[in-house]
Amino acid sequence: MTQETTASWTAAEREAFAARRRSRNIALGLVLGALALLFFGITVVRMDPDLKKTAPASVAAQPAAQPAAQPAAQPLP
Repeated sequence: MTQETTASWTAAEREAFAARRRSRNIALGLVLGALALLFFGITVVRMDPDLKKTAPASVAAQPAAQPAAQPAAQPLP
């Protein structure tokens, strides 16, 4: 059995191999860059102090619930 190496490839085969490798490397770089941006965005949103203070619009539009007035204590007979 002989093991094929890149040394036995023709110039066209080497060029085709390099083009495939280049395209895979570009795709992988774009995926890694997108993940880095996603993680950065999640980190920024989670660290935003104003985000925790704001309530959804539906909750903010409702008036705050008032505690019910307690009836006056009746003296025991």
